[in-house]
Amino acid sequence: METQPCTSSSNRNLIKMPIKRLRSYLIAKSYDYAMRSTEQRCLQEWRNALLSKAYGEVLEIGAGTGVNLPHYPHDVTSVVLSEPDPHMRKSLRCKADKQQREAISIAHWGADSIERPDASFDTIVSTLVLCSVPCLESSLKEINRLLRPGGALLFLEHILSDHPPTRVWQNRIEPFWSFCAGNCRLTRDTSSAISASGLSIEQVIEAPMIGAPAFVSRTIRGIARKS
Repeated sequence: METQPCTSSSNRNLIKMPIKRLRSYLIAKSYDYAMRSTEQRCLQEWRNALLSKAYGEVLEIGAGTGVNLPHYPHDVTSVVLSEPDPHMRKSLRCKADKQQREAISIAHWGADSIERPDASFDTIVSTLVLCSVPCLESSLKEINRLLRPGGALLFLEHILSDHPPTRVWQNRIEPFWSFCAGNCRLTRDTSSAISASGLSIEQVIEAPMIGAPAFVSRTIRGIARKS
């Protein structure tokens, strides 16, 4: 008796997925692996130093697969992890469940629409997120709204290159890159946008992301505060 080739349910689901959902699924599945080398070479150290400054009630926007979770100080009051992508959120939930913390919650909000009252948080965290939000200005306005007076935005972002030939290539490939990399934009001047939002940058470090392609290697990280 002949048997028909067996197609796994996961493969059948992939075939049926619309392009946008398929892209989201593939990015979520591959993100940690794709970033592993860069995380080991610089990002883990940067995250640890940056997030050591988190305090009080914390919101992380675009929490992704949860790579920041091991770096939060144990004395923060609470951590709300906001991630709008359902596939990323699945990985995030798995990592959050492994943490020895009770005060962690997960939400589905996008960066420009957080369902919390004004002045709800002492610290807001954004790491490699503001490059991909639909509107940078709207997201920063929302961050400003949510921070308490004196509250801090801890940021780590890749930004527009200061090398003219690289800028040319960033502009050329940005539409294709954005489609493949979850709306990631290569040409955002995030530092200027943070200052224009009303937050005061009190500390910023610029450094190349080791192991990353030149068109995403220029990064800034630091603290911006609500006066």
